Amino acid sequence: MFPERSQRTLLALCAALTVGAAGCDDGKPETAVVDAAPMPEPEPQPEPEPEPGPQGIVPSNKARVKFKGGERYARDLATALSLPRVDLCRELGNFDCVSEVHRIALGGVEPYNLGIDEPLAVAPVTAAIAMERVALSACGARVDADLADPAAAALVRFSGSEPTAAEREALAADLFDRILRRDATLDEIAAVAGLYASVAEESAAPARDWAVLSCFSVATMLEALFY
Repeated sequence: MFPERSQRTLLALCAALTVGAAGCDDGKPETAVVDAAPMPEPEPQPEPEPEPGPQGIVPSNKARVKFKGGERYARDLATALSLPRVDLCRELGNFDCVSEVHRIALGGVEPYNLGIDEPLAVAPVTAAIAMERVALSACGARVDADLADPAAAALVRFSGSEPTAAEREALAADLFDRILRRDATLDEIAAVAGLYASVAEESAAPARDWAVLSCFSVATMLEALFY
């Protein structure tokens, strides 16, 4: 046996050395150290299937959208309305709204003259106004062309000076099909067609103005501006 003082010294040395080193015995029974088994990771749970909405439309599980930007939006709208891209929207009749006047606001770049070689990190307040400017100009151009030459009309086909209820519903359905590439719901058709009554109270040319505003309403929906 070690003297009491020597035992204390030995225990102090053992405490400073790696646990379990040979000769470090304080006279107490050793306790086995067992590494805890890693907790199993929880299995991912499948996302619940969304319930179909009106007319069987199923919403997306991941409602993430990305802004189209000016050029993509302009091309899509020109195709939907059967308009030449260059005639979609021109400020003062000379400057293209998307590629020149509102280029930076709509997510574009201009490294040569303005030194802007990356899109703005945050869309400016004027972006929404610029998009509406493009949509209103394009819709007006399409409607005016159709009313000026009904025989070659691409969108607006009215049998008289005022559209019938059936013609209003047909135009509403056609707008959703052309611009959003999907069938309109019954509620959407009713909302667009029902706009005519409000326009007729204020407008001197209700048929023309309703057609333009109906087109504008669909062309500025979330589905039209984002993808």
